Amino acid sequence: MRGMKKSLCFLGACLLCLGLTSCAAAEQDAFQVQIICKSSGIQQIFWSCYLDGVFYGSGGMADLDGEELTAESELVPCFSRAYLDGADPIGFSIDFSPYAEGRIIPLGTTDQVSIPAQYGACYTVILSGDEGTGFQAELQ
Repeated sequence: MRGMKKSLCFLGACLLCLGLTSCAAAEQDAFQVQIICKSSGIQQIFWSCYLDGVFYGSGGMADLDGEELTAESELVPCFSRAYLDGADPIGFSIDFSPYAEGRIIPLGTTDQVSIPAQYGACYTVILSGDEGTGFQAELQ
């Protein structure tokens, strides 16, 4: 029974880190960044994260059905203590590179958004703009 509980807890943590749950459910050994995409024509968003200004890692998000991303799309990358090698996330920052359908080059890249993160918290970033005027990411 104990092994089954551990397996269920592990499965739950994996689902959380895949962004399949809401931002309000951040666990104590991770923090989440909910992205609200207010730009039109975006199919994928790649991100790069930094600790104290030094590149740390990258990832990406897309709708599993291949649909255009909207403000209602669930885009919630999770950054665990293990992913950050136990580092203090207070110096965390992130930038975003949106892609349109069929494009292999990003439409642009936002400036880095500084998030003075703490484990167990959730932060919301609004992605807006377009290719012509540039993209912006703003911490709410």
